[in-house]
Amino acid sequence: MITRKLQKLQSAMAEHEGWTRSGAGALDFSSPTMAYRNHNPGNLRSSPFMLGQSNGFAVFIDDQIGTFAHLFDLWSKCTGKTTTGLGPKSTLADLIHVYAPTSENNTGAYILAVEKYTGIPRATPLSYFLQP
Repeated sequence: MITRKLQKLQSAMAEHEGWTRSGAGALDFSSPTMAYRNHNPGNLRSSPFMLGQSNGFAVFIDDQIGTFAHLFDLWSKCTGKTTTGLGPKSTLADLIHVYAPTSENNTGAYILAVEKYTGIPRATPLSYFLQP
């Protein structure tokens, strides 16, 4: 079940991933971000719902499908239905370490951004996001 808590997490991660028309600001339409161009708010690399890939990232038919795919990916990780080793007892910090590894991201900054956006501490178990 997609809960409001999971939607809030998805929104926080999408914002950090550049889910905006432009890195310069929402009203600057000159250079949309890759997440925006690909209808991929989570910058997912793969999804059962994608049309294909561009520069190693999934491309979705529209924003609604891309958002659903991101929510589905997060729900799958929170419930332990992936090969990532994450599950309901994993923490928000564990999720972000898997989702945005330090080899490709500033994971510490990512965790701080999500904590700030959601008000949810990094030690919160993923089962929290499954509760209504």
